[in-house]
Amino acid sequence: MKSHLVILLNLLFCFSLSAQTEKKICVAFYNQENLFDTLNDPKKIDEEFTPTGTYQWTSERYQNKLANMSKVIAAMNDGKGPDFLGMCEVENDRVLIDLCSELKKKNLDYGYVWHESRDVRGIDNALLYKKSLVKRGNSHLYMIDSAGIGNDQTRGILMGDFLLKNNGHLILMVNHWPSRREGEEQSAYKRIFVATTLKAITDSIQKKNDDCAIILMGDFNDYPNNVSLTQFLHAKKDMKDVDDNDFYNPMYALMEAGLGSYKHKGEWNFLDQFLLNEELLEVGEKISYVPNSAAVFKQEWMLETEEKYKGNPKRTFGGKKYLNGYSDHLPVYLYLQLK
Repeated sequence: MKSHLVILLNLLFCFSLSAQTEKKICVAFYNQENLFDTLNDPKKIDEEFTPTGTYQWTSERYQNKLANMSKVIAAMNDGKGPDFLGMCEVENDRVLIDLCSELKKKNLDYGYVWHESRDVRGIDNALLYKKSLVKRGNSHLYMIDSAGIGNDQTRGILMGDFLLKNNGHLILMVNHWPSRREGEEQSAYKRIFVATTLKAITDSIQKKNDDCAIILMGDFNDYPNNVSLTQFLHAKKDMKDVDDNDFYNPMYALMEAGLGSYKHKGEWNFLDQFLLNEELLEVGEKISYVPNSAAVFKQEWMLETEEKYKGNPKRTFGGKKYLNGYSDHLPVYLYLQLK
């Protein structure tokens, strides 16, 4: 009987130790679709999002937007909210403070990373993180040389560099590449230029820190099979093909399965993606990717119910019509294992 008790206690100790030394965290990305405040900034083309502007962007509508976006964020990760959340189409730190206040009401305590970019509309990239996970962090905004993208002024690449509580080194880089408004082929050179810039940055980082885990995330305005990602960022479809300075794109297989975070002309696809460096694919590291965990967060209440647009993401506006929705994109997420 005593020996059985000892075995039972040893098993309980092992399970307890395992629970203490391993933890899953959720990393997500969500295009906020015009998270603007109501103020007219003379340095930005933001007049549409003011009380007297095209969208009649009143305090009530702004508060509705904050409530709606925080509802989606809080619902993710089984109702616990993502541990790290990359975002784009955020106007400034004021809206981030307001968004974090809304999330605080849901018992989610986030810090944020944001830098002012040169984007003419003032839509920037941002990053939320749960303070309880981070030992220390740094950030930087890598500007895009306008000469390489037709002299446009666009948002930079936002880097959050974190030392986690388990001493793992995690770098998150948030992207929002130039749009396809001019046409896919006509604007492709701009996204290729940004991809080349990003690859040079990540190569430099990995040369200095070969043990850091890197996730590139964002709205790339290109699909997983476009050359900007496959050739210029070396983003691979299969994990087994990833070598030094390559990246793995888990969204590729999801795209082939007919899934997506964005719907265009009735078809789902992925503009919103994650790219993972080789360090994250190695089992046993302080931080590693949980295989097959990348997914789209989609709930019925986030989708249109009108017959013509049924099943599409429910937006804040449909044209100029106020819909009081969320975003034209759905969030994407994945899980990491911390040792």
